[in-house]
Amino acid sequence: MQSVIRAENLRFAYTRVPVLENISFDVKSGDYVGLIGPNGGGKTTLLKLLLGLEKGSGEIFLFGTPLEEFKDWHKIGYLAQKSPVSQSRFPISAEEVVLMGLSSRRGAAVSRAELKEVYEAMRQTRTREYAGRIFYDLSIGQQQRVLLARALVSKPELLILDEPSTALDASSREMFFDLLGELNAKRGVTILLITHDTGEVGKHISKFMYVDKTLVFFGTKEEFCKSDKVAQKLGAFAQHTIDHLHNHGHCPLGCACGEEHK
Repeated sequence: MQSVIRAENLRFAYTRVPVLENISFDVKSGDYVGLIGPNGGGKTTLLKLLLGLEKGSGEIFLFGTPLEEFKDWHKIGYLAQKSPVSQSRFPISAEEVVLMGLSSRRGAAVSRAELKEVYEAMRQTRTREYAGRIFYDLSIGQQQRVLLARALVSKPELLILDEPSTALDASSREMFFDLLGELNAKRGVTILLITHDTGEVGKHISKFMYVDKTLVFFGTKEEFCKSDKVAQKLGAFAQHTIDHLHNHGHCPLGCACGEEHK
């Protein structure tokens, strides 16, 4: 399986205060990784390092290429926690927001073929009906799906998302995670997602990564549920998982670690 993101001994500090230390992992093609950890544990900083937005020490390889030599940025879609577009009242349409995902790759002129790509990305995210509407008039959930379409319009092989569900209500959150699950399962898009919705996203992901200044855990859902290190860090959630296993015979994350309890 092809390596999509490989990190070796990553370290990062703000004004000599360590933020991340000794981070090493290898995300393979087709993985769907839920990146979790406490606030201030370095999750967003890690994503910035992987995207070259921050500079630390250690080595990063994207699709087998050292970060400093990587040129194929169209292979990567990124959805930040707070998009400048979401903060603006500028009267831009949803369609124009999605077009932004193509401009850095192909220039300002919009061809018929590019419009077709835009509409396909909007179809995939169920936002085609909003194409002509002003972006800031949409609900937060609709805006997030439009921004997801923008991240997808260049047909990325890797999608990186920083807490995309934070402001969503329960139904919008479920729809959003279902869309990501479909992209991973049907299109084979590799996904790295920062989330606090461990149970919700657990239905779809294949692996968990737990970061708290260092790499506490990286592995499958089954390994996650049985990890002593994770249990020590998560406390109440780990106990809830154990109770759920004993009471219902299956894991709330949808993995197979409950088979032995049946």
